[in-house]
Amino acid sequence: MRRISTLLLLSLVSAALLASCLDAGKAVRNVGASAGTASDAVETSRKSLSGGVPESTVGVSHIDGDLAEAAGVSSHVAFGEKTADSGGSGYDADTVLAVRYGVHRDYERAVIDLGTGEAPAGTVPDWTLTSPEGDGLMRVNLPSANATCVSGGKFGEGLLGSFHVVRAPDDGMFVDFLARKPFRYRVLGLEDPARLILDFKPAAEDQNVASPAQGGDTVLIEPRPNSVISDPLTVNGYSRNPGAANTITLIGLRGKILVRRTVGSNDWSHTWGYFEATLDLPSFSGRGKLRVGTGSARDGTFEGVEIPVRTGR
Repeated sequence: MRRISTLLLLSLVSAALLASCLDAGKAVRNVGASAGTASDAVETSRKSLSGGVPESTVGVSHIDGDLAEAAGVSSHVAFGEKTADSGGSGYDADTVLAVRYGVHRDYERAVIDLGTGEAPAGTVPDWTLTSPEGDGLMRVNLPSANATCVSGGKFGEGLLGSFHVVRAPDDGMFVDFLARKPFRYRVLGLEDPARLILDFKPAAEDQNVASPAQGGDTVLIEPRPNSVISDPLTVNGYSRNPGAANTITLIGLRGKILVRRTVGSNDWSHTWGYFEATLDLPSFSGRGKLRVGTGSARDGTFEGVEIPVRTGR
């Protein structure tokens, strides 16, 4: 009952905060995270970067100018592979207005437009960034954000695959960028209006990564496909499953259900909601399958993520 009351309160607060986005005639937009929902792709506005490269915008951006405007400034910032970074100041910006994307000659650029309510903010707020070495995930934490005009989107067929705006487990929100290969990056905050610029280019090693699994309305961050699991097992990710319900099932040999548990995420109706659970595993060895998702409201069939896992025994 407490979780339902909390979700109801969260929905009411989020609805009020997002009213400006909706009143502007723009729906909170999302692109499905799996190939099965690719038909739900939003229409994005197209402008032209220098060199005639198209730019895509998802959300409600009131910021003029294209993504190439900061090229002269960012060119003085070197690409690196730090696993953590931080910057910004204050907590004035409370809304993710839009995420813009463009392809330059040797790198791809994503820009997070930040606002105070529906208006562009003046300064970039406090932010932190994590990017595990050799991984295809970058997470940008925005502790001051409590509303968003965009929940996610797909990029092109290059380095960057997709992004998701997620309600954080504590305060604020975070934006995950999922790449197809390990990358180097640089980050730059610009003011008046406030936006966070993130440039990505492939790392020197030409290798694929075990990306987070995506299926239906679920993104599974940990564990990754083909991971070696042990007891206890921590499962985390985010979803937009109806009712914020996420059923985690570990299946052993011959389809035997070893563990099944349903946990709630902290949002689902307005943006992606985070979930996490720690499972006590029974004794088993060999290979298995981990399913995370929910039953279809239409016919009860499973919708979500299924990955192979194995034990170290």
